[in-house]
Amino acid sequence: MGAAADDGAAMRRAVMRLSFGASWEEKAEAAAEVGRLARSDERTKRALPELGVVPPLLSMLVDAGGDGSTGARMAAVRALLELARGTHRNKVLIVKAGLLKKLPLLMPDRDVATSHDLALLLRSVSSLANTDFPLLSADLLPFLVTIFSGTAADVPADTRLSCLAALGNLSANLEHVRAVAASGAVHALFRLSLDEATSEAALGVLVDVAAASATGRREMAKDEAAPGALVEAVARRENAVCQEHATYLVMALAHGGGDAGRELMRRMRRIGAVQALLEVSLLGSPLAQSRAAKILHWLKGDGQDRIRAHSGPRTEATMSCHGSDGDGDDGTKPCKNAVDRIVKLSLDRNMKSIMRRATASVDMTAHATKLLVASSSSKSLPA
Repeated sequence: MGAAADDGAAMRRAVMRLSFGASWEEKAEAAAEVGRLARSDERTKRALPELGVVPPLLSMLVDAGGDGSTGARMAAVRALLELARGTHRNKVLIVKAGLLKKLPLLMPDRDVATSHDLALLLRSVSSLANTDFPLLSADLLPFLVTIFSGTAADVPADTRLSCLAALGNLSANLEHVRAVAASGAVHALFRLSLDEATSEAALGVLVDVAAASATGRREMAKDEAAPGALVEAVARRENAVCQEHATYLVMALAHGGGDAGRELMRRMRRIGAVQALLEVSLLGSPLAQSRAAKILHWLKGDGQDRIRAHSGPRTEATMSCHGSDGDGDDGTKPCKNAVDRIVKLSLDRNMKSIMRRATASVDMTAHATKLLVASSSSKSLPA
């Protein structure tokens, strides 16, 4: 009873200092106290917004000035993060109070805008996209894209990952995925897919966009970074998820990217896609193997086979990844011959390996049998 009364008094003091503190330093101390109280127990976390802590915390984000402005803003961000964690109701209250509308005003303070705590807060509230709450992605997307499009020197890796997770929450919802496709995120996502730290998350968002948006597929197919990024992701043998995402994207873009999709396939072929796909078809995960084999078969057959729904893309159409003139001037015949040679060479090597193992197994069995016979014959018969 006494502890509850103490917490109640602490909450009231924190609210008063947030609203009427004489300096930003005092308000920052009050925000830190709010964060501590929110971490203490769930009941207190739910009670704090009812006492009115959210509006003054949001005001601190944009109004703090002077030498201690960054510290006050960061204290407000951390307090809001603690309030939002694991509490749907608090997330809704924070968004309704205007968090997303204030994001553009934070850009001048790069220390705050690129902080991991703010990225975690946005990741937390972006989960509302998968609920009945009408989250406005138009307020959130531009800020996310601006942050993770920055250079590695400007934006820490953990901030990028949290922003990508927030974007993933949006792209997983059909109501928001088209906005993601139109936000200008595609080029930045392909660039992030080249970084091992962010490749899996970036490719995951691209898969969501490709699966749900025809406009998104066309934009991806036309992007200059797409061929190199996809070939590198296919060749990333240490990450099966990246290979699965990349082979899906190759199929989806060739299948639904129109003329740009066909040109994408030509460019990928010129920079080594066939060899990378062959390796995946032999050594990748079962899903990646299936997709890679289908793409190779499609290339070998001049694009006449259909890419079916179970193989990757969710719609079905006949599409050629080469030109339709059929005279081989675009490199189709050399590509087909190269695939035949590589497949034959790989099969020959596999067969030799199998035969070596079989021969070794037979030799070991014969040797063991001889030892057993010799051992048995050396034993004396019972009297």
